[in-house]
Amino acid sequence: MDRTPNSPAPPSPGGIFWTFFRISAVTIGGGYAMVPVIGREVTAKGWLEEKEFYDLFALAQSFPGPIALNTALIVGRRTAGIAGFCLALAGILVPPFASVLVVALLLDGFGDLAPVRGFLGGAAAVIPGLVGALLWRMSKTRTWTVWRGVCTICAAAAIISFRPWAIPLFFASVLVALVGEARS
Repeated sequence: MDRTPNSPAPPSPGGIFWTFFRISAVTIGGGYAMVPVIGREVTAKGWLEEKEFYDLFALAQSFPGPIALNTALIVGRRTAGIAGFCLALAGILVPPFASVLVVALLLDGFGDLAPVRGFLGGAAAVIPGLVGALLWRMSKTRTWTVWRGVCTICAAAAIISFRPWAIPLFFASVLVALVGEARS
C-alpha cells in the first residue's frame, strides 16, 4: 500500500474490526444497503479516496459471494494487508452470527409457545414458494442442455431423499456436472 507523505495513517487493526462490525450490526437491507455505508465510512476516515473505493467495489462484484462481504474483504486487504482482510472478515461476520445464536437460544426457550409456533409455521409455509419463484426465474435465464437437466433433477432427488447428506451431495453434484460439462 503506497502512501504519499500527506496521506492519513493506515487504519488500526481495532479500527478496521469495529468499523465493519458496526456497519454489519446496524445496517438493514442486505449487501447493497451496506456498500454505500462502507464507502462513506472508509472515505470519511481517509482510508481510501472515493474513486479507489468504487474501483474496489467494482472488483468485489466480480467475485462470487455476498457483495458486502467481498467489498469489506477487499477494502480490508487494501488498507491493512492480510490482517485487514481477516479483521474485516471478522467484523462483518460476527454480528449476523451472534444474531443467529441469540435467536436460536430464544427459540430454545420460547419455541413451544403457541404464537411462536404459529409464526414459524407460517414462515415455513412461505419459504418453499420463495425458493420456487427464485428457481423459476433462474431456470428461465439458464441455457439448458440434456446433461444440465439430468444433473439438476438427479441432484435435487438425491438431496431431497438423503437430507442428512445434503451438503456433500450438493458439492458432489456440482463436481459431477462440471466434469461432465468439461468433457462435452
